[in-house]
Amino acid sequence: NGTVVAWGYNGFGQTTVPTSLNGGVAIAAGGEHTLALKSNGTVVVWGDNSFGLANVPSGLSGVTAVAAGIYSSVALKSDGTVVAWGYNDSGILTVPGSLNGVVAIAAGNAHTVALKSDGIVVAWGYNGDGRTTVPAGLSGVTAIAAGSAHTVALKSNGTVVAWGANDSGQTDIPAGLSGVTAIAAGSAHTVA
Repeated sequence: NGTVVAWGYNGFGQTTVPTSLNGGVAIAAGGEHTLALKSNGTVVVWGDNSFGLANVPSGLSGVTAVAAGIYSSVALKSDGTVVAWGYNDSGILTVPGSLNGVVAIAAGNAHTVALKSDGIVVAWGYNGDGRTTVPAGLSGVTAIAAGSAHTVALKSNGTVVAWGANDSGQTDIPAGLSGVTAIAAGSAHTVA
């Protein structure tokens, strides 16, 4: 019915869903803020606004997907472009100027990832752990996910590629893993 329910730690109001929110079609949870995409293509954000995370850019519309990082809010527009706001540490909000044709987005701790319609992945922001260094030749990607300091891609052949921080084995893909249809990335773990 388009309503949103949230629970858990609420120190910044991130689980206090605005009473006027309706028509929700997608949601994203960041470090201490929450985003909802409405059926009319607009975005509602609540919770921590220390870095402008809840300050939705004026006039933002035509949104088809949302993502939330620790310090960033990201929206994918119907024209295949990306809009980001929040804390621009390490350039996580600096969307590459030539980026278009985007079909999916993901946001990590200090990096942002986009999947283009041609199966190519583009990543930007902090790269201390190699999280934005997309493996050379990576193509045929159908889905992406971003952990705290790692990035994951699902290929059309059902295999998974991961790069970035590996301090907890989050980029060590199990041998023989295939037939994958969906992926997700937690802070320091990966699920297929």
